Amino acid sequence: MPSDNLDFAWDRPETAASLRARLAAASPTEWLNTVAWIMREARVEQVWEFLTLRQVAEVFPRVSPMLGRRKSLWEYVLRVAHELGRI
Repeated sequence: MPSDNLDFAWDRPETAASLRARLAAASPTEWLNTVAWIMREARVEQVWEFLTLRQVAEVFPRVSPMLGRRKSLWEYVLRVAHELGRI
């Protein structure tokens, strides 16, 4: 594993730079799968290194079935963001 491997990428070699490059070059399906993986595995504060709040809100209906036990956390985050007028 690279010395700067992302801590939530415990099962694969992935740095911040390689993940940004993968998101930029991904097909729509690959992008959704990668976003779901980030939202499922990373801490909330780490997600913002790769995605904006608006991106998360827009993609949530499509990725929510892939989030497992993290789905309720993201529902909460998005509800609070909406209540605060952030989205």
